[in-house]
Amino acid sequence: MPETVVAVILNWNCADDTLRCLRAVLDGSTALEVVIVDNGSSDDSVEKLAGAAGPATLLRLDRNLGYAGGMNAGIREAQARGADWVWLLNADCVPRPDALATLLGQADRFVVATSLQTTSAEPSDPSAEPYVVAAMLPKGKVRPFRCAGCAEGAHEVDMVTGAALLMRLSWVVRVGLFDERFFHYKEEFDLVRRISVAGGRIGFVCGSEVWHERGGSLSGSSPRARYYHHRNELLYVRKHYPRPLRRLLLEEPIHYRNLARSLWRITVGGREGRRASLAVLAGYWDGLRGVHGPTERF
Repeated sequence: MPETVVAVILNWNCADDTLRCLRAVLDGSTALEVVIVDNGSSDDSVEKLAGAAGPATLLRLDRNLGYAGGMNAGIREAQARGADWVWLLNADCVPRPDALATLLGQADRFVVATSLQTTSAEPSDPSAEPYVVAAMLPKGKVRPFRCAGCAEGAHEVDMVTGAALLMRLSWVVRVGLFDERFFHYKEEFDLVRRISVAGGRIGFVCGSEVWHERGGSLSGSSPRARYYHHRNELLYVRKHYPRPLRRLLLEEPIHYRNLARSLWRITVGGREGRRASLAVLAGYWDGLRGVHGPTERF
């Protein structure tokens, strides 16, 4: 009996991006079911999606649960449908026609896999540049893994993230889905790490390609994004390392640079620079204290 795949596209105030992604998924070479999770949008997303989503199922949440909570809702729907695989897609990505088929070609090798991901102004741009979505973790230290496509077509790695993750559903359920305390950023890293520790093999399939706009839901340069990024980095270290303070103080000097830069910008920077720096400092402080979930600050 062939294995089944459910694609989950997470929408938050970006119906046009979601519909573009949906068209690319349905035009792909692999037949599958699609679930669109609306993550408590406050714009006209629900009306647009309900009228134009076609064969996709629209799952409406009454509030924004973050990436982790929204994707978990889609994963549970896929589980209820008896899916073997779940393909988790950001709304602002465009899978190439054979992206999923190529990932599934490695299904007997990996339980989690991601595609080569590229970015540019438009999906049709032939000069789209790849960016890092895979890493090795020697002694827990992140070492980016790069391949812009090769004859091998796939590589076993320690970690993958990104806008398009294919996961064997039984493994996701086994380790407990996304940790919703992260809310936004680092939740993929956490889930993939737990699957890897449990014995699942992780793959970067460079023969599969997905275009990604990046930053579509929350600009990576915004103060709120900076807050989540730095807070969740500390939450992740607290969760996965037996001596988190030792790691932060002795093994990752980048944190000293981040803090020094933020303090300097508070002193000499303009209004926006000071606001962004305060968000970084607040993120570190809340991460050290174990504060989690959404914030309305910044």
